[in-house]
Amino acid sequence: MTGAVPDLTDLGSQVEWTDAQAASDARDAASAAAGLGGLDDLREWLAATSFGFPPEPPRRPWCAVVGPVPEHTRLVADQVGCRVEALDVPEPGSAAEAFDRGVAEADARVDEGCDLLVVADPDPSPSAALLVSVLGGLEPVALLPRGAHAVDTERWIARAEALRDQRRGLLGVRGRPGELLDALEQPSLAATTGLILRAAARRTPLVLDGAGAAAAALLCHDVQARTGRWWRFADRSPDPVHSRVLHELGAIPVLDLGTSAGDGVAGLLTLPLLRAATVTSR
Repeated sequence: MTGAVPDLTDLGSQVEWTDAQAASDARDAASAAAGLGGLDDLREWLAATSFGFPPEPPRRPWCAVVGPVPEHTRLVADQVGCRVEALDVPEPGSAAEAFDRGVAEADARVDEGCDLLVVADPDPSPSAALLVSVLGGLEPVALLPRGAHAVDTERWIARAEALRDQRRGLLGVRGRPGELLDALEQPSLAATTGLILRAAARRTPLVLDGAGAAAAALLCHDVQARTGRWWRFADRSPDPVHSRVLHELGAIPVLDLGTSAGDGVAGLLTLPLLRAATVTSR
């Protein structure tokens, strides 16, 4: 498709609730045994997203990395038994084409039998900060690095002013998510949004890694709150954009390593814990 990003509410309406009964069964099992803390929470989530208790471990996970896949990410993927590929998004390109590519990737992987998606998008561009600023009603300065990460005062001020000026132009499309993606002019963010939203509509659980993935998730949640039941965040990043999304959604990440690369490593490292969570339910 060329032109504008389609109305995301149509796709969002296809997202179902996760299985409340399976989640309840998991909670009952946890209360009847010795508490395993975060593993109990992961077991409950896996039961709800797989529509059954006890849940099965992810057997065919797939990791999508926006941009080139670093060699160390491939090595970690091999160690945890996960296929990893780049989500190739031509830039420059239209947001509509990128969104459709993300949707098509989700469909292709689910049709192949993928039962868990790890989505990694670092998005070093200003787009993630702009999107979170608009959706969260935040001034851009709240989403810029501080301390040791903002040692160049002049550049920090210039970036804050640029984000403030760009934000003004986006407020008019705050309630129209497709137009908002168009206006951001960041194809990778549009592709990540399409991938996450379509995977949730296809009843496929997701683990999200990186600020770009977090910003896209916030937009998906804004479109349809049920999408938030289908994902977990891999890690808690020092990136203000990432940490603000976790705060906005009240999300507790699987890990607390403080990674900020968004290269898929944190997402991949959640897989052993997710598998361990299913073992504890037997």
